[in-house]
Amino acid sequence: MRRQRAGSTRRAQPVAAAALACLCLAAAGPNRQPVPSQPAPAITPAPPQSIAPQRQGESDGTQASGTPTPTPAPFGDVIWRELHYSAHKFIFGASTTLSVQRVTPAALATLVGRPPKASPVALPAGEIVAVSMATDLPFGRNERVTLWLDPATGAALGAEKTTLGHSPYRKLLRFTEGGLYTWRSAPKDSREAIQAPEAWTQRRQYLVSPAVKPPPGTPVTDSYGLLYLVSAARLDRKESSLRLVMLADEGYVELVFTAGGLAYRRADLEESWAGGTRHRDGQILVRTVRAAGHALDDPEAGQDVDLGFLGMRGALTLDVEVGTGIPIAFAGRAEHIGDLRVRLDRAVLTGSPADESDPIP
Repeated sequence: MRRQRAGSTRRAQPVAAAALACLCLAAAGPNRQPVPSQPAPAITPAPPQSIAPQRQGESDGTQASGTPTPTPAPFGDVIWRELHYSAHKFIFGASTTLSVQRVTPAALATLVGRPPKASPVALPAGEIVAVSMATDLPFGRNERVTLWLDPATGAALGAEKTTLGHSPYRKLLRFTEGGLYTWRSAPKDSREAIQAPEAWTQRRQYLVSPAVKPPPGTPVTDSYGLLYLVSAARLDRKESSLRLVMLADEGYVELVFTAGGLAYRRADLEESWAGGTRHRDGQILVRTVRAAGHALDDPEAGQDVDLGFLGMRGALTLDVEVGTGIPIAFAGRAEHIGDLRVRLDRAVLTGSPADESDPIP
């Protein structure tokens, strides 16, 4: 099933996602599935039980008998401040920088207003996590996104997205109980296009509230937070798993991550921290993590569901470094493009690594 993009941080025109996905093809053939060359994982835990969808109009707020209420994932602190990824194809290249910091809820409340048509997701009492992604693309196009998350549950609270270049726009988003409210602005002409986004006058606002919803109380996240949440959940550990519900396109998607076996992967990356730096060029021990997604309103879509993550569909495979939880690479499949792979080039750590003086295996 195909939906119109209209209401999330990637809803307007997926130019940035598609361009980055296109550039990832340098490392993947068009007819090869993104399955690692190593044998199948030796340890494959049973996937968590799927969330039963709730249709609009169900009044008692309870789940069907026998379906357990989802429990918050055990998210902890990550050991990095920034992760720099890149992709290349032919003469083109693109890069994405992911950064994270803790901020007060006031940082979100002062930027994003209260939706007039829905109840916003409640802000936690303590600090929240700000995940920022800066993507530079060919032909002068770039996007800057900041997503605010509840650090305990991974629930998305709000976001700001600015896209410059062809068809620029800015969005402020506030996640609601059962949907997402968006304030969107764009320049009305070329004269406005060279001004700051605050001066753009072509404006509208709208609420996306899918008919099929997850059970009440289910934390709903956004795909811009996936790499952070995978790292914070420490999926490099044996028999670990993670279930996330996201709002992608105009519907909810459930994505289940399952940790598999260990393997060595070749990596070439820089690491830095206060007072130190090192270049790692060699084999890194990783745990292969696989994620499978399905739409809550169309479970039979299977591998065709849009994950809202760099244009990828259906499933993801991640190489998560053992001991740090950092995704050093991830791969998937994009419609009309084929298999994609993105690699980590540089990481800025919060402190010196435990194996700072150890040789690379």
